[in-house]
Amino acid sequence: MLLDAFRLDGKIAIVTGAGKGIGKSIAISFGEMGATVVCVARSIEDIEDTAEKIRAAGGKALALACDVTKEDQLKTVVAQVLETYNVIDILINNAGAPGRGWGTIEEVDMSRFEHTMRINLTSAYTLTHLCTPALRTSNGTIVNVSSALSWMVDKNFSAYAAAKAGMNQMTKVMSYELAPGVRVNAVAPGAIETPSLKFITSNPKLKAEAERWIPLQRLGQPEDIALGVLYLASSASSFVSGKIIEIDGGMQALPGSAIQDIIAKGE
Repeated sequence: MLLDAFRLDGKIAIVTGAGKGIGKSIAISFGEMGATVVCVARSIEDIEDTAEKIRAAGGKALALACDVTKEDQLKTVVAQVLETYNVIDILINNAGAPGRGWGTIEEVDMSRFEHTMRINLTSAYTLTHLCTPALRTSNGTIVNVSSALSWMVDKNFSAYAAAKAGMNQMTKVMSYELAPGVRVNAVAPGAIETPSLKFITSNPKLKAEAERWIPLQRLGQPEDIALGVLYLASSASSFVSGKIIEIDGGMQALPGSAIQDIIAKGE
C-alpha cells in the first residue's frame, strides 16, 4: 500500500531539539510510525516527557541530554546511539533558535552572532559530520529544519537569517556529496505556534496581524512541520534530495514591520 512508504519500522532516528515544539512533534510522529527515536535536547525533563509519550503510544524512545553547541557532547550522543543500536538511519537537525542573535546590528556583536551560528548551523554540520559514517552504512536520510527567514527579510534577525540561509545551501551541497547512498533535504517552516512564538500567540492583536499576512489565514502547527519531515525521512520521498520544502501557509512576505510597531508601542 502507498501509505506503507511513510512507515519507519525498525529505523533508528536521532531528533535534536526534541523537548518542545516542532522537535517534540517530529519525535512523537516518528515513534507512531515505528521508529526508535533518540530524543536529544538540553533539558532532560523535556526529552524524558517526549520519550514517555512515545512509549505510552507503544513506541520506543531513548532520551539523551545534550547541548548541541558542545562538540564533546555531540560525540557522546553518537557514541551512545551506536553502542546501543549499532546503526543510525535518520538524522533530524532540528535544534535551533534566534537566541542571543536577536537584535539590531548595533546590538549583536561577534560573540552573540557566533553563538547563534553555533546553535543553528555549526551544530547541524558537526552532528552530520559525526553521523555520516553510520548514515553511509545504512543508506540513511538527513532532514534539516531551516526557517522561512532563510529567504524572507525582517528586522533584528540578521544572525539567525544568515545561519538558516547557510543551512539551506549546506543541505544542497551535502546532498550532492553524500549521494547516492544518503539523501539530504530540509524544511523551512513559517510562523508555527510553538512556545518560542508565545509573545505573538498570547497577544490577540499580534496574532491577528501575523495571520493576516499568511494566505491560509492561520498559524502553522508543529504537526504541519512533522508531517513534512516524515515525508522527507521516509521512503515516500526516495527520489527527493537536495531540496528545501517551504511549509509556511503560502507566505510570500513577513509582517515584520507591523508586528515590530505593535511591540514597540507595547500594545
